[in-house]
Amino acid sequence: MDGGKEQELQELSEEIEIILSIKDDISKDEVENFKGKFLSLSEYDIRKKISEVTKNNIYLEEFEKENINEKIEDNIEINNINDDEKIEKNTIKQQENGTTDLLVNNEVNVDRKLKEIEFESTNENEELKEKIKYEEIIDKSKEKSIEIVDENNIPEISFVKAEVKYGQLSLEWAWDEKIDKVLICYRMDKFPVSPKDSAAFQVVIARENNMEKGNYIINKVNEGNYYFSIYVMVNYNGKTLFSKAQRRLVVNKEPSEIFYEIKIKKNLFGKVKSAELLLSTDEKKLDLPQLVLIGKFGNIPIQKSDGEPIINIDYDSVTSEDLISFDIPIENLSKNMYVKLFFVDDSNSKLYRIVSPSKENLHFK
Repeated sequence: MDGGKEQELQELSEEIEIILSIKDDISKDEVENFKGKFLSLSEYDIRKKISEVTKNNIYLEEFEKENINEKIEDNIEINNINDDEKIEKNTIKQQENGTTDLLVNNEVNVDRKLKEIEFESTNENEELKEKIKYEEIIDKSKEKSIEIVDENNIPEISFVKAEVKYGQLSLEWAWDEKIDKVLICYRMDKFPVSPKDSAAFQVVIARENNMEKGNYIINKVNEGNYYFSIYVMVNYNGKTLFSKAQRRLVVNKEPSEIFYEIKIKKNLFGKVKSAELLLSTDEKKLDLPQLVLIGKFGNIPIQKSDGEPIINIDYDSVTSEDLISFDIPIENLSKNMYVKLFFVDDSNSKLYRIVSPSKENLHFK
């Protein structure tokens, strides 16, 4: 693979991750935008990467179905041409009874043309035949792998969509063709450790009327975090087997607030002698995510990429009664630098909110 294509695949993967952090799928319009932006990549390359990131083959299947339909239409047109040529050949035979030599020549020309058309049709359809053959092999292998079930190849549901609205929490997922039952487990403190986790609430949902999507609703939700694990259930040799868990965290509470301030000490000459980062919270106890203090010369950083890391804060805990402090390496600071605290993992913004002090209190003059 050339470097340009590899780079575009990497950038495509990053953009897909960004979209999936906001919603659960990639639309056709977004696929078209990718085609216009990543010129080194074919639509097949783009859909293949989306399928890899989402672990959902529907994007490839849509592409292959569209191509097969186009090829079938082309074949119909070619067959119509062949039929017209055959009619023309029969007409010539009936009308040219008195000119044997001319008839023979016409037959030779028509036969030659038919062979040319059939040859072109064969070449154009070769790719279609290979694709159809490939799809048949895949379909048969899928059916076989699902029919011969064991603990290692149980199919999984393809996606889980979650939403809290009007006091209700709803889960939605896609039923695989061979799946007809799932076990939903959830806890409020962490993900269930197994389908038999005694501390988890459990409910079995059976597929009805060959519906394509399944759903589960909690009508009155409490404030807090809901840690869901969804297992596919399969009966095999008289016992129930479970797939690997599809996990989904649903947050139904206001983000916990993390307050911070910068404490600076200067010497008699006005130079920075020491600096501290102080963290506090209103929560009784709060387990902090990984944080990073970013510094930028001349103005406040808006995002992490605007500046350079000054200090990293690993996982720690803080309480409402005691703040915690971290020494800031003064060699990482410079005059007219502004600093700001960020999450190392931006997805933590669903659970926490960083409350910044005023801009002037983040300025090293």
